[in-house]
Amino acid sequence: MANLYTKTGDKGQTSLVGGSRISKSDPQVECYGTIDEANSMLGLAYSHTGQEYIRNTIHAIQGRLFSLAAELASDAEGISGLKGLIGEEDVSFLEHVVDTCTETTGKMTHFVIPGVDPASSALHVARTIVRRAERRMVELSGIRPVRETLMRYTNRLSDAIYALARLQEETVAEARMREKVTDLVKHALAGQGDGLPPISLEVLERMAGRAKERAGQLGVPVVFSAVDSGGNLLLLERMEGALPGSVEVSAGKAYTANAFHMPTHELGQAAQPGGSLYGIGNAAPGKIILFGGGFPYVSGGTVAGGIGVSGGTVEQDMEIARYAMSV
Repeated sequence: MANLYTKTGDKGQTSLVGGSRISKSDPQVECYGTIDEANSMLGLAYSHTGQEYIRNTIHAIQGRLFSLAAELASDAEGISGLKGLIGEEDVSFLEHVVDTCTETTGKMTHFVIPGVDPASSALHVARTIVRRAERRMVELSGIRPVRETLMRYTNRLSDAIYALARLQEETVAEARMREKVTDLVKHALAGQGDGLPPISLEVLERMAGRAKERAGQLGVPVVFSAVDSGGNLLLLERMEGALPGSVEVSAGKAYTANAFHMPTHELGQAAQPGGSLYGIGNAAPGKIILFGGGFPYVSGGTVAGGIGVSGGTVEQDMEIARYAMSV
C-alpha cells in the first residue's frame, strides 16, 4: 500500500497530471487547491443539513468538482487522458439548481447576512471560496489556456451554492416559525377545556344570530363568517348595511384563526416587529388577517374551524365574536 507521503514535494514543487513539475505557489496549483477547499466546505454543509434535495445536490456537485480540479491539475498531455470533463450539461444543471431554489425562496430583494444555521453558513463560505477560485482561474487564463466552459461552470457554481444557502435558510426559518406557532397555539388554547359543541351548520347559524343580535345592540352592521378545519367556508352572513369589504375581511379572519389555531389579535401581536412571529403575514399575502375579530372554533379540545366578524372597530368585532361564541 502506497504511503500518503512521497517526499517529492519537499522542495516546494508538485506534479501535474501528465508529469510536469511546477512550483506549489504557481497560480495553477492555487486554482485546483481552491476548488478542493470549496469541495471540503461543501462537505461540511452536507453534514449539517437534513434537507434531502440540498444533500443530493451538494453530493452531485462534489462529484463534478473532482473532474474540475483534475483538469485544472493537468498539463496538456494529462488533459488528453481525462474522461468526464466538465461540459455544458454541467452548466445547465447548476442553472436548474438556481431556478429550482428560487421557485421556493423567490428572487433576491435584499442582502443576506450569513449565520442562520451551520448548514447555510457553510454554504455561504463555500460560495465565497468558489468566487475566489473563479478569480484565480481568470488570473491563470492570462498565462495558460483555461477552457471557457470551466469559467462558466465556476461562475454558475457560486450562484447555485448561494441559492442552496438561501433555500436552507428558508427551510430553517419555516421550521422555527412552526415551533413558535405551536407554542403560541398551546398557550392560546390552554384553559379552554372542551370548548364549544361539535361544529355544525346549526350551531354556526345560532352563532351568526347572536352576532347579529349583539351587532344590532351596538348599532354596527357586520359580516359573520365560519370555516371548517380545512379552511373551507361553511357560513357567511352579511347584515344589511355592512360594507362589501367586510365580506373578505370576515372570511379572512375565520381562515386565519383556524389556520394558526389562535385568535387573530394574538397572532397580530406576535407578528409585530420584534415579535416571535414577525413577518408571518408574508406567508400568504391577502389571506392572513392580523387584527382582532377572528377566533378558532375549539371543540373537544381541538380546533375544528374558525369564525370571523368584520364591520365595526377591532374592539367591536372582538366583542361581537365573543358574544356569538357564548352559545
